[in-house]
Amino acid sequence: MFWQVSFWILVALIVLPLPFKVFEYVSGKDKSPRIVKVEEFSNAIFMALGLVAFHGFITDTVYLTPAFWQGWLVIAIVWSVLPNFWSPKLAYAAEVMGKNKMRVMAGASCILYLPLLLAVYFYAF
Repeated sequence: MFWQVSFWILVALIVLPLPFKVFEYVSGKDKSPRIVKVEEFSNAIFMALGLVAFHGFITDTVYLTPAFWQGWLVIAIVWSVLPNFWSPKLAYAAEVMGKNKMRVMAGASCILYLPLLLAVYFYAF
């Protein structure tokens, strides 16, 4: 039950907002710098790919190879640690909402993504 709930929460957080974000980008309503948009969109697409493995883990279905998911997991972990050193999105968020709120939001997102990383780990190994 935990895995299914985590999966659907992540689908709601990653996949559902994508069309709205694209609309905001295209219409010019999103005033963030281009580098922030690139980071945000590439992160969403990459993590959405991980949802495929998460679904495979839940349903015991094979999607691609374990080696592919092991490589995805390594990149995902590096991608999760990298913002501690450099992230235009987090720098912009700190400007908009303040450093403390940005840190709380970044910490909460790490906790939300943890089930995805664990599921992919269990699925790949």
